[in-house]
Amino acid sequence: MQFRTGTLWAVFATIFLLVTDTSAQQESELNPDYQALIQSLGDSSYQKRESAHEQLVKIGMKARRELAAALRNPDLEIRSRARRIYVDLMYEDFEQKLERFINDVEGRLEHDLPGWDIYRKKIGGSPEERKFFASMVRAESKVLRAIETKKGLGELLQDRVKQLQPYGNYTPTGPTVPQVYSIATVMLGASELTDAERESLISPVYNLLNYSQIKSQIIDKPDHDVSKRLTREWAELASTSRNRTLGLMLILNYGFEETGLKVARKMLGTTESFSTSEQYAAICAARFGGAEEVELLLPLLEQKTLVHSWSTPQAGGKLIKTQLRDTALIMLLHLTKQDPADYGYRFSRPSPIYVYEVYSCGFTEDENRDKAHAKWNTWWEESGKKWLAESRAKKAADTPMDSK
Repeated sequence: MQFRTGTLWAVFATIFLLVTDTSAQQESELNPDYQALIQSLGDSSYQKRESAHEQLVKIGMKARRELAAALRNPDLEIRSRARRIYVDLMYEDFEQKLERFINDVEGRLEHDLPGWDIYRKKIGGSPEERKFFASMVRAESKVLRAIETKKGLGELLQDRVKQLQPYGNYTPTGPTVPQVYSIATVMLGASELTDAERESLISPVYNLLNYSQIKSQIIDKPDHDVSKRLTREWAELASTSRNRTLGLMLILNYGFEETGLKVARKMLGTTESFSTSEQYAAICAARFGGAEEVELLLPLLEQKTLVHSWSTPQAGGKLIKTQLRDTALIMLLHLTKQDPADYGYRFSRPSPIYVYEVYSCGFTEDENRDKAHAKWNTWWEESGKKWLAESRAKKAADTPMDSK
């Protein structure tokens, strides 16, 4: 029988508690018939050992205290067989508890599953949501217990996310890909941390979610899927961190349209000083938005912050430099349906994720950059404002009355 790490932890934790509890029990409280069978586990006769083993398996959890006491027996054969029986029984009991939990959709029964109350408040308790949580318990019961108690949660999550990194766990067939349920548990736990505690998790969780074999398990799921919801919420949370670029990149990589527009509008609408991360907010606005995002990007046209340097044989040995305003301009051209080539963007490369690859939106000469921006200013004054007004009028006319 194979056990997941989280399930094993839950089983052995229960065994430890029972062993400790049984040590305080008087021998008279243990069933003598069960004790006799346990002693037979160490009999010199193989047939008797096997017979006792089979009988104890049939008796099942009724003999759990006797089996727990046998884990301290001086006879190695008795200890070994008792442990094997007990682990199998505990696993079966554990699975039965999870099955009762999954089927209890109306919540009529009490369940002592770690982290359930937090999960239910944050995610919900539908049949699918309960099934997903049961898989989280199987995979990460130790982490869920820490989420519930809050004891050492930050440190535990840091350790666990390191263990989950695919490139830190090689097998003969390649990196070990962690379960989505494990990553979901980490994200759930991280949402319970303070902003400061969460900072150290932003980069390693990004690495997990951006790993191709993990992303492929989540990205095509329906929006109501738990793993996708947690990923979307994590990306939005990460976009407010000190390393918010990683949150924005997750939003773009997963195509979270509503979240992308929400974050872009908030970031670009309230920021007075701009940095390299704003280029990804501009990309979110251009990819997920429409004409209404044009004015949001206009202030970025004044920002000369260098965000990328790149070289290609096409540039004849010259360095292609991209300023924040260059990214903003090419995104404006996308929104207004203009061709970047007409503005002197010789090296721009279209991208399904970033609209244009971020490194390719620059110029080798400041003169060409100035010409591109001057041409935009002319177009904006002569045609752009009119185009924007017409686009807004068209959108208003196309919007059903009941949605206005």
